[in-house]
Amino acid sequence: MPGDLHLTTPPAAGPEVHKLQEKLTALGYAPGPIDGVYGVATASALQAFQRAHALDADGIVGAATRKALKAVKAPAKPKALRRRASELGQEALAEAGKHIGTKESPTDSNKTQFGQWFGVNGQPWCNIFVSYCFVVGADYVICEGFRGAGVYAGKGCSYVPTTEAWLRATGMWKGRTTPLAGDIAIYNFDHGPIPDHIGIVEAYKGGDEFTAIEGNTGPESNSNGGEVMRQLRKMSDVDGFGRVAK
Repeated sequence: MPGDLHLTTPPAAGPEVHKLQEKLTALGYAPGPIDGVYGVATASALQAFQRAHALDADGIVGAATRKALKAVKAPAKPKALRRRASELGQEALAEAGKHIGTKESPTDSNKTQFGQWFGVNGQPWCNIFVSYCFVVGADYVICEGFRGAGVYAGKGCSYVPTTEAWLRATGMWKGRTTPLAGDIAIYNFDHGPIPDHIGIVEAYKGGDEFTAIEGNTGPESNSNGGEVMRQLRKMSDVDGFGRVAK
């Protein structure tokens, strides 16, 4: 990487930043969207890498950091799975279905039994709900051991971009393809740089439609509706799908 990459105003951008973000993601550090822009999330991910490798955690890609990034190899991805539903995902889906109709209390508080269990109550909880369903229903912790915003040991993740980065880094990302029951759906309703909602696929309905069970959704707000609901979604609503496997 020619030159040192670091936070600047306006932020540095280009193919070298894109390569850095891909490398950090492959190593398990979540740099935010892989968009070729060296922003705060990318700097934070780099600092986490630097701390883990006894480097100055300055968020600067200098000579020593470049050498370390080149030397550290990404873990091998699991072999490609045959096209079949994830048993873990189906178990999480069954748990999700038990909670349809559950609402925040009081209204507009973001306070739920799921947030209380997670240890972060009163915060947006769609990803917390998915974490809960995988732990309670499938005895599986999503994002366990992954370095990124919103990861809580033994519980899962509260931040949708980190969950997407984890799915990509572990080889469990399927992209925008025909989903199977139990897949994790990562939504991006406004098609912006950061995904904004998450759910568990219930069934593919044909064409570009599927149903999913989601937390913190509602008839008036897709991603802050305050309720666990079954929603009819379109493929254009998602960044893609993840299929969890041990």
